[in-house]
Amino acid sequence: MLENHLMEYQTNHINFIMASNLRKLLGTGYNKYSHLLYQKKLIEKKYDFLKCDVKNKVLICVGYVSPDYCMNTYKIKIEYVAGHEPKSTILMPDIEPSTEIHMYKDHSVCLHYPPDMKWTIHKEVANYTIPWLCEWIIFYELYLINGNIWKGRESPSHIKECEKNINQDYD
Repeated sequence: MLENHLMEYQTNHINFIMASNLRKLLGTGYNKYSHLLYQKKLIEKKYDFLKCDVKNKVLICVGYVSPDYCMNTYKIKIEYVAGHEPKSTILMPDIEPSTEIHMYKDHSVCLHYPPDMKWTIHKEVANYTIPWLCEWIIFYELYLINGNIWKGRESPSHIKECEKNINQDYD
């Protein structure tokens, strides 16, 4: 009986070591990379104006968008680190950043209030971030034509530079 327990322990211990070595070999980036490729495929299928690439475990999408009824065309950049809310940046036209319009100093924009919805690896960038960014652009254009009064959704607190979304994988 003791021999059976010892044999079972040794087998489980060897399986654990093999699994640990496999995780080290593949690293956490393995699953992240396949997830980023999945997100890339979804985005490119739904939004042909975006060109996407994965670099250093970050999905980067860049393109030009002009939502219906907007005066300007906007060059946008979306940087997605698996499991984190994407960082969305307006590259052109040049917009003066301010908390009033929910734009950080680096021209990235605040698109949602995290306590309202926790961003997880299961969220699809194509179904959340890109529509939200287009909505932000529409609210920005309304802001320009109605005397610089922001009509977009408000977060319960002012945005802070330290809370902006990340664009690097730290794992």
